[in-house]
Amino acid sequence: MSSSFRSKFRSVEIVTGPSLWASVGWVVLGLFVQTVAAPWLSFRHAVPSFTTIAIVLYALRVGGRRGMALAVVAGALTDALAGTAGGWTIADALVVLLVGAIAGGFFADGILPPSFLVAAAVFVRDGVFWIVMAMEGYPRGYGTTHLHESLWQALITGLCTLVYLAARGRYAGVSTRVERYG
Repeated sequence: MSSSFRSKFRSVEIVTGPSLWASVGWVVLGLFVQTVAAPWLSFRHAVPSFTTIAIVLYALRVGGRRGMALAVVAGALTDALAGTAGGWTIADALVVLLVGAIAGGFFADGILPPSFLVAAAVFVRDGVFWIVMAMEGYPRGYGTTHLHESLWQALITGLCTLVYLAARGRYAGVSTRVERYG
């Protein structure tokens, strides 16, 4: 048999879980709340990242490949509102790829592990964003300030995720099944 032989059989993936369009709605709602209510949600100049909550929880449920669609939409909308040139899109995409790699063996139905993962994702997302901004020529003198703000933002977003997941588990059971054949 030749080493260039390629099977025509492709794996089949059946996903029963959250709809992409409903998740896009959550991203838009999260961006709206983040933008409009930022003065009231701010703690030490850090605002919870509701878009990161949406994309990480979606990627945990459906995997990294399917989560990329939502990450690109969320990043593009955030870039459009922030006036940045793709930094948030790149950061969201990388975070979803990392979450997708973890999601294969991750228990997504709990409350604490996904909350910690969202907090870590916020910190990584901010780090990637500031690396991209530094490559675009953003001044380096604000590194310490952004590090402190990013730590507070990760903590606040993790707490918001904890509250959301506890309420969702109490009032609306959401189940997702991913079956892979092949």
